[in-house]
Amino acid sequence: MSKIISIGTAIPQYSTKQSSILKFMQGAYNDESASRKLKIVFNYSGINTRHSVLPDFDLARSKHEIFIDNELPDVEKRLSIFKAQAVPLAIKAVENSFEKIKITIRDFEITHLITVTCTGLYAPGIDTELIEQLDLPRDIFHTSFNFLGCNAAFPALKLADMIARTNENARVLIVCVELCTLHFIPKNNNDNLLANTIFGDGAAAVLIVPDNYPEEKYFGGMTLNGFYSLLLEKGKGLMSWNITPVNFEMILDSTIPVLIGEAVSEIIVKAKRKLEFDSKKIDKWAIHPGGKKILDNIRIQLNLTDEDMKYSYKVLKEYGNMSSPTILFVLNEILHAQHPPDESIFALGFGPGLNIETAIFTYV
Repeated sequence: MSKIISIGTAIPQYSTKQSSILKFMQGAYNDESASRKLKIVFNYSGINTRHSVLPDFDLARSKHEIFIDNELPDVEKRLSIFKAQAVPLAIKAVENSFEKIKITIRDFEITHLITVTCTGLYAPGIDTELIEQLDLPRDIFHTSFNFLGCNAAFPALKLADMIARTNENARVLIVCVELCTLHFIPKNNNDNLLANTIFGDGAAAVLIVPDNYPEEKYFGGMTLNGFYSLLLEKGKGLMSWNITPVNFEMILDSTIPVLIGEAVSEIIVKAKRKLEFDSKKIDKWAIHPGGKKILDNIRIQLNLTDEDMKYSYKVLKEYGNMSSPTILFVLNEILHAQHPPDESIFALGFGPGLNIETAIFTYV
């Protein structure tokens, strides 16, 4: 078995109220019909604040960085900012993860590094820079999950779990960092309007160890009990992530919440069968806050309460959807909640494909 002993989180410096972002986007679209649609989806978003590495989304700030005079930067400009900003934000999350357990990176002795992102690509990449800037061993195992979308933290957790189960000396660090707001573009279609309503920037870091981690160094956490994945092929064209000359463009069809809502009961049944758990005994739920309508549909279909869903709604409200780090923000909220030992947590995420990911955790 393996255990999560700490989750660190980080957000960039620019925090903007959803109401200010709406005004910025209405000006950027400069289209009456788009403005009406934006107002509707923003008012229903369930989001109060989003965070960005850019100052551009708050009209109160006079110096915009890339969205100037309605001119759109090309993908090269956006990725140059990603290259400059992603690693510093990732390091903030890593440092936060170690601060929580009051141990230094050097003393922890990281043996494996897994990095995750879909909002920027370059090589040598984030993993190489983290090795250099955190002064990790140059012969450390390191690999990356790129361009998988919102549920990419799950395959990273799976790999970390396999490593920790098979290597009693493993000390695994997962780092997810996404700068979604770099890819803003005012295109007047439903997919684009919806994406521009919910996405923000953020980073999360997870420390995973095997069962034999010495008790005197043990800080509690969550046991990883198992994973279940399912491909909903009928949703293949509803969510995608495409590189264009201008940006990385998110395709986010408005029917996704309905499809996920209709499928979620069957997903739980299949996960229950494979992972041998009783869904009635789930104590806490970690649902990826891909949007308020998605959370609402899942809550209704699974007959969950607002209390069951409070961690997901809280993260959505305070951060929006940050893609891959988001489910880790939810798990971090749960990890630091009041709980007795042996309570169970069921996590659910989804990404392009339509790929569904689930996991079962237990408090320790």
